[in-house]
Amino acid sequence: MTVFHNGRYVSAEEAHVSIWDRGLLYGDGVFETLPVVNGRPFLWKEHLHRWRAGASFLGIAVPLDEAVLRTAAEELMERNQLSDGVLRLTLTRGPGPRGYSPRGAGPPTLIMTLEPSGTTSGQPKSWDVITAQTRAPAPGPLSAYKTCNRLAQVLARAEADAAGAHEALLTDGEGRVIEASAANVFWVDEAGLWSPGPEQGALDGITRRWVLAFCRSRGWPVHTAAAGIDQVRRAMGIFLTLSTLGVVEIVRWDGQAVHRWSAVRELQEAYAAALQTNTELRSVTGDP
Repeated sequence: MTVFHNGRYVSAEEAHVSIWDRGLLYGDGVFETLPVVNGRPFLWKEHLHRWRAGASFLGIAVPLDEAVLRTAAEELMERNQLSDGVLRLTLTRGPGPRGYSPRGAGPPTLIMTLEPSGTTSGQPKSWDVITAQTRAPAPGPLSAYKTCNRLAQVLARAEADAAGAHEALLTDGEGRVIEASAANVFWVDEAGLWSPGPEQGALDGITRRWVLAFCRSRGWPVHTAAAGIDQVRRAMGIFLTLSTLGVVEIVRWDGQAVHRWSAVRELQEAYAAALQTNTELRSVTGDP
């Protein structure tokens, strides 16, 4: 596998980071993961904007402009002979002196990888989930970004692995459902669709944005809020959104079957079609 590492194309075996890199030591960085279909990164601008915004919030300068990054992504497709896969951009503050202070750190470490994926099969997906004992991080500015510090999500996914489940749902200190370890969560009731956002402590998911835009384009009411486990369990349907898989229906939760919403299939098909045509958010909403 060829990777893009600090401006150079090298084999994955040749790519190394310093043992003093702050991404390794403290999770001091940001990343993005997005699907590539038919040689085109899906929702590239939206992912890149969030990535750059996260870097700016952390005070890390992105060393390359968008055109160079896009060219690098296309070069990775050619060198790895992959037109469908998962593209990941990782940016850390780079190596620095010991301690939490970022003073004197740098230059930033920039890595881009492209790996094969089975996400373009178009087959609907359904998962079993559990309620994690690990709590969701408290709401704050970092909720909006994909930082390299994801320890709560790692622990929640470990709980799911141990239980033989596909995913784990994280709740906050009040027992409200916030998100999954690697996905945003939606549920449906008589009032419409509900999905916690950064205000409640969930990641500002790019696929979540796409689904919200699609639902609004259909005239379906959508709300941003969190709710308790019992309320969400009684929903007419529950599903997850994540960039690598799109829309994933929840069919069992803590070993119990949950209601299934018939329109989930429509969402899955719409997202699969958007992947193939590279339909952007403004096209979904009808904006010019």
